[in-house]
Amino acid sequence: MTVGEIKNEIMFQTNNDVEDLDEFLPYLLDYINEGYDMLVYAWCKEHLGADDWPRFTEDTAVPALPEWTHRALADYGTWLVYRNGNPQKQERGLPFRAAFMDVLSKITASGGKNGPVKNFFNIPD
Repeated sequence: MTVGEIKNEIMFQTNNDVEDLDEFLPYLLDYINEGYDMLVYAWCKEHLGADDWPRFTEDTAVPALPEWTHRALADYGTWLVYRNGNPQKQERGLPFRAAFMDVLSKITASGGKNGPVKNFFNIPD
């Protein structure tokens, strides 16, 4: 997914018109970058701003993480849009937060880009 597609997905998931996207900027881009930073850190123990991990500024940018993680950025952005609303909206956002946390947990459990930790206790074979 591109950043533009992620923004559109957030608008769809929050029942807003894509035509109203300007009203949600620059916050949506901040939300996407915040979620991306969390996923990147789980993936490679680096934060955005490192040479290989620039912040998103363009709608054509594509996350440099596996494709299966991209939708989690839309879920995280959706959660943050709902989190800023009334209690009913906050509750609507909880499944999106849970979906993001699920992906974050899967990255962490898989060991990220280096794969699972093997021989964790350094026990000789």
